[in-house]
Amino acid sequence: MLSFVIPTYNRVKLLAKTVPALANLATAEGVGYEVIFVDNGSTDSTPAFLNDAVSRYPDRFRHIRIAPTGGPSAPRNTGIRAARGEVLIIIDDDFLPDNDIVLRYSEFHAKYPDQHHAALGAGYVPQQLLTDPLSWFHNYDFNLPQDAPLTYLQFWTCNVSLKRDFMLKAGMFDENFLFYEDLLCGYQLQRSGMQLHMWKTATGQHWHQLTIEGLAARALFMGRWQYSFLERVGRDPTLLILMHVLSRELPFRVMVKRAIGRLAFRVVDNPLVTWILEMRGARRATRRSKLTDYYSTTIFHRNMINGYLEAKRSAKAGRPLNLMRLESRLADRGER
Repeated sequence: MLSFVIPTYNRVKLLAKTVPALANLATAEGVGYEVIFVDNGSTDSTPAFLNDAVSRYPDRFRHIRIAPTGGPSAPRNTGIRAARGEVLIIIDDDFLPDNDIVLRYSEFHAKYPDQHHAALGAGYVPQQLLTDPLSWFHNYDFNLPQDAPLTYLQFWTCNVSLKRDFMLKAGMFDENFLFYEDLLCGYQLQRSGMQLHMWKTATGQHWHQLTIEGLAARALFMGRWQYSFLERVGRDPTLLILMHVLSRELPFRVMVKRAIGRLAFRVVDNPLVTWILEMRGARRATRRSKLTDYYSTTIFHRNMINGYLEAKRSAKAGRPLNLMRLESRLADRGER
């Protein structure tokens, strides 16, 4: 059996889209699945909606409700421990899987039965959202060959699958991390021997949407946690380069080039430029364009840098930020 584990918080509108699809996925003889929804203390009608879904599909769905934790780690861990399947499929509540996803992941685990093999499935922005001004933010790069080897930096829990016993023994999610918790989990799994493969035939639609009002808060959130993540896994120069961090630990030429780029960004990122962009409609736009891309990426990078520097300054001063208190709700991530 394969067990889907899906953390959720105040997403009843999206669940109305994903639940019917999850109830009727294609299977084959000897290939079954269950879906475990773990409600992270929702305050909307999510609990009632999921209870109704379980009553309609009692052999398919399970619903566990926990006290709010502010992040997906605890609900994922709860679902993993409760799972009955030998194989886990971890997806987000805004991920609408293609009908054959169970069959495709079954093929992967049949090909790689050893415990340490895991698969990253693909995801794509649905046609209806491609014109959303912020669709660039949730359009991940899955343009890799089928079965290509990956690293923990691609352990993206919007759509990933691995053996439950291996996860229980070697991984699980750090419940003190509210962001980059998936990469941190992947890091621990890789240290225990995980081999992660690209399995792009196991795919689905990623319905993640952001508001322009929430983008700044989300970027600040990510910047704060990026600093904590790097402190945990080690500030390897290769990792710093991949995560676009400016640091003295970078190779000298890279550091100089990045410092010049950061200075140039600070020059163009000013109230006058922002005002001009907004006067041209960048903030109110309902369709994606070069103007909205420039406007939103500027907001994102500004606040991510500020969040990272805020966390760094606090740590250097001996007063590390209490991120678990600052980032207390999933809703603070600017999602809709």
